[in-house]
Parts: sequence; C-alpha cells; structure tokens
Amino acid sequence: MKNILTSIMLAFSVYSYSQTEQENDSIVETSINVLDEIVITKKKVLYTQKSDRLVFNVENSIVSEGGTALDVLSRAPGVVVSQDGDLSIRGQQGVAVMINGKLTQLSQKELANYLKSTTSSNIKQIEVITNPSSKYDAAGKAGIINIILKKPSNSGLKGTAFTSYGRGRKNITNSGVNLSYNKNKLGLFGNYSYTFRGEEELKEFNQIQYTDAARTQISTKNHQTSITDEPLTSNNFKVGAQYEISPKTNIEAYVDAKIGRYQNMANGTNTVVNAMNQLQFDAVTYNDSKEKWFDYTYAFSGLHKFNTEGKNMAFDFEYETSKFRSNQFQSSNDLSNTTAVNDRRGYIPSQLKVFTGKVDFTNPLKEKQSIEWGFKASVKNNDNPSVYEYLDNNQWVIDANSSNHFEYKEQIYAAYANYKYRVGDLSIQGGVRSEYTAIDILQKTLNEEHKDDYLKWFPSLSLKYEFTSSHSIHASYSKRINRPSQFDLNPFRFYDDPFNYSQGNPNLVPEITHTAEVGYAWKSAFMASLYFNTTKDVFTDVYNYNPDTNITVTTQINLSKSYNYGLNITHSAELAKY
Repeated sequence: MKNILTSIMLAFSVYSYSQTEQENDSIVETSINVLDEIVITKKKVLYTQKSDRLVFNVENSIVSEGGTALDVLSRAPGVVVSQDGDLSIRGQQGVAVMINGKLTQLSQKELANYLKSTTSSNIKQIEVITNPSSKYDAAGKAGIINIILKKPSNSGLKGTAFTSYGRGRKNITNSGVNLSYNKNKLGLFGNYSYTFRGEEELKEFNQIQYTDAARTQISTKNHQTSITDEPLTSNNFKVGAQYEISPKTNIEAYVDAKIGRYQNMANGTNTVVNAMNQLQFDAVTYNDSKEKWFDYTYAFSGLHKFNTEGKNMAFDFEYETSKFRSNQFQSSNDLSNTTAVNDRRGYIPSQLKVFTGKVDFTNPLKEKQSIEWGFKASVKNNDNPSVYEYLDNNQWVIDANSSNHFEYKEQIYAAYANYKYRVGDLSIQGGVRSEYTAIDILQKTLNEEHKDDYLKWFPSLSLKYEFTSSHSIHASYSKRINRPSQFDLNPFRFYDDPFNYSQGNPNLVPEITHTAEVGYAWKSAFMASLYFNTTKDVFTDVYNYNPDTNITVTTQINLSKSYNYGLNITHSAELAKY
C-alpha cells in the first residue's frame, strides 16, 4: 500500500477583544499560540465497493509498476483477459471500455494492442461497472470497464521519464516521458511512450467430423498446429492544454495519437485422417500478416459551474479518424500430394471516422437530492475495401469470392435522466436512458444494401445501505445492449492461414441483457456479490468445415437466450506492517 502524506504547517494567532470604561476602543492582544508541525497520514484502500461498481485503486497496488494496462486489467476483480486480449466480466464477453469516462471506438484487436502499449504506471484507477447508471452508454452487455489515467500535476513544471525491460519467450520494452506545466490559469501537458512486445504463441486445433447427426460414426479427424512470432511496436503520444476562463468555467483541448505496427508470422501443420486413422491429407503452412494503424483523436471539452451549489454543465466533443492497413500472404505445401492449394495474398485497408458530442447537466433539487440529465450523439463511418488474390500458373488472380468493398454507417442519438437521493444511511440512484440507432450497410462489390433503425429504452436502479461505517449491502439492476460492430457485420473474409478464415454476418441483431446483483461489503477488505443476468439474441461463434477443401469458416449467429449467474468474492489483507 502507498501512503498519502500530507504535512500541514499551522501557525496562527488567537486574539481576544476587550473593552474597558477608560478605553472603549482599545484592542488588547491576550495570547499568541504557535502549533508545531502536524502530520496526517491516510492510507488509501485497494478496493472500494459502490452500489453499481467496484473501484480498483491501481496506484496503491504493486501491479502499478513494470507492467501494461492489459496486465493490470487481468488482475482486476471479475475481469478475465483472454490469450488474444479479449476482455470479459464474470465470464461474459461484450464489455464496453472507456478511457477517462469516454467510450473507445477501437476493435477488440486494436484495443488489445493499445492496452499492451500503455504502461501501468499511468493508471490511477480501474472501475468495473457491472450495472452502470443511465448516464453511461447502454453499450456492453457485460458492463463497462472505465480506465482512469493519472492527471498532470497542479503547479509548476514537472515531468517523469520511465523505461522497463522484460522477457518471456521474447523481449518486452516500454519507455516514455510525461510532462506538465501549470501557471495561473493555463495548464499544458504532454506524454509519449514507445512499446515493443515480442510475442510467441503455440496453438493446437482439433476437429472431428461425423457422418450422422447422432455423432456415432466418425468421418474424418482434423488436427492443426501453429507456432507464431508476433512483434508489436507502438508509438502513443498526447498533447493538450487546459484553461480557466473564470473561476466557474474551465475548458480543455488535446490531440491523442496511436501509431503502431504488428506482424504475425506463423508456421503450421494441417493433417486429416479417416475413421481408421489413415492419413488423407498432410500439409505445412506459412502465414505472414503485416498490420499498421494510424489513429488520431481531437477533443474539446469543458465544465461550467452555475451560481447554485452543485449545479453544473459539462460538454465533450470528439472527432476520431483511424486508418488501418493489413497485408497478408499465405502459402501451403501438401506433403501427401492429394490436393493442390494455391498461395494467397490479401490487401485489407480500413478508414474509420467517428464524431461524438455530448452535454451533461447536474441539478441539485433539495438537500441530498439531485438529478442528472443530458444528450449524446455519435456518427460513425467505416470504409473497408478488401482485395484477395490467389496464385494460378504464376499469375495473381483476384478472388471474387473473397474480395469485397464494405461501407458501414451508424448513427446513435441518446437522452437520459438519472435521479439520486440519500435518506439517512440509504443511497438510491435510478434513471432511464433512450437510444435511437440507425444503421446503413452497403456492400458495393455485390451492390447490396441493408438498413435498420430502432429505438430502445434502458432503465437502471441501484441501492446501497450502510448499517455502520464497516458494514453495507447493495443491490442494482440494469438493462443493456450489445450491438454488433462493423467488424462483426462485414461479410469479407479474414484469413488466419490458407485453411481457416473468419467472416462477418450482416444479419446479426443486437443482444439485449437484463442484469441484477445483490452484495455485501465489510470495510474495504471483504466484498461479495451474487449476480444473475439473461441475454436475448446471443452472439455465438459457429464453425463450418468443408471436407472437400479442408477449410474451416468461423462466423457469428444469434441464438435465442442465455443465462449467466454466479458469486463473486474479493478479499484483501495486509500480511505484514512495515
């Protein structure tokens, strides 16, 4: 645990005033007391349980040094990070991720790369919000993870530089610098970090094909392996300024950039045997995928406090533009000489543009009562032309079945109201959010267009009762949505190797989840929660194997319902005092 040490020097004089009959206007100094230095030591707790979230104070943990943001997330209570960097809360995927309260627009892969290149020492807190209030976006059926980064210092010119080195199977380095300057009403800040991560994965994939639906007679068995070399290089920087227009009005502007490259080189094998374990197909494979991304975010925000205590307005506008490039090459050699497999290459560019604007108001009503309300608009456009070619008689030929020009447009308009009330030891928070979504999907290659729009309502409620300063209980409920991303809807093929590719499904519909939770907390040392949720139109991966080509296609479909329930326990203890 880290201690916050506050040293206060108090030196003050006590004067008394007396009047006499002789000197009615005299002021008599009676005493002067000077207090010595007072040292106040306060220890921040590692975990804090609130009615709708669990707060992980990263800066007070040993994991705040020498790791990445993804490493820290893997240690947050209830959060699981997969081998590929996908996030889940309590075993459920569909997690919305926010950075300093702002929803990210990155794909799962891009987000994982960004978190791997963000040093853990820059993180202040992680909030695992299982039942967010109506103030937050309804996206993310499993809840929201809000990563709160450290803010620049309050005064003067200050800076830090850091570097780290580690090695697993490969080398890992992370270096950077943080600078801030504050004087009077102006504050300037900037940071830069460079990350290199060498990664290696060993993968094994087995499939069994049956001749009948009852799965009594085996047709063939497929066994695939691969060893990958995956170097990742990332350059992240952020520069901005804060200005105090008046004691009640502050504004901030910044530019945030994420620039990086990633390569996946994989050597693999693919064998097929029949029911008698006789070899039918035996191939070695090679895959080389090179990716680059250039992501820039321009933001302008502000806060205005009105004359009424606690009444304020906050606004936030962002424009993000992101360019992604992927060049792929796959080859294979059939050692059994039974099937001819052509070499393949692909060029997959993507251009993403997102504009987001929101305005939030906080209005105190009466003592210990307030209402929050606001509006938000988000407009997204993703242009994704993809071209695949195969080698035929030493000539590269365009593969019409794989190539596709996909354009995705999405508009989301939201309004919400959230009421807060405290009665004695009981805290109540309830609200409703409305979101209108309009989607336009255009497959230019096939000249096919798909449009959809819908209006959804999302209520939320949370309660917390404190029996004493050490014992409390909480309960919460929320309705949430998990929309398919533009990557889930895009029907183009993304090849992992010549025998495996994934493909989006433009007919996916959003998942709708209802979540309820009750829990108990003893101080900040022991927290337990019992949760239950049900999801309609669940996203599910399906694998289709073609025995004629030995190709496996992965895609997503909607299933009817799913149920998820469990018990989450978090305990922290100080083993020794120093």
